[in-house]
Amino acid sequence: MWETLYDSFWDKLVRFCRKLTRDEGQAEDLAQEAFLRAMGHAQQLAGLTAPQQKAWLFETAHNLYCDAVRRAAKERALLEKYAPPPDEDAPDEAACAALGGVELTAVLARLPDSDRILFALRYDEGYTAAELAKLTGEPAATIRTRLHRIRKQLQQALKEE
Repeated sequence: MWETLYDSFWDKLVRFCRKLTRDEGQAEDLAQEAFLRAMGHAQQLAGLTAPQQKAWLFETAHNLYCDAVRRAAKERALLEKYAPPPDEDAPDEAACAALGGVELTAVLARLPDSDRILFALRYDEGYTAAELAKLTGEPAATIRTRLHRIRKQLQQALKEE
């Protein structure tokens, strides 16, 4: 099944992904990720016709692309929100270079696992405080307080960078 799926749809999927990303390398990565997801859903795909398999692959690639775009926008917004303001005496280029050196993942790595997971669930996955409260068994107000504390810690860590 995989050889047929690959032979039939790889080139078309890469071409579709290239239109989305406007970058050959990213397009191939996106298509590869869609095929990896397909491997995880082998039983589901086996019961589909060829046109349905194609639709599943293309929709999966599109969803992966949308997720990546949303994640990048959230990371930019977090950096803009929590990065220290640029020094007014320094040129804008130097401020941009300083921000470029800050790695959000390195700053997040400083957090305890429970806080990092809570932060990721809220800001990467989009869970609300009420949903997180159901997941953790804590009151929603406690979740909001914890998230506020985590944001303050991240803001302080970014100022120190």
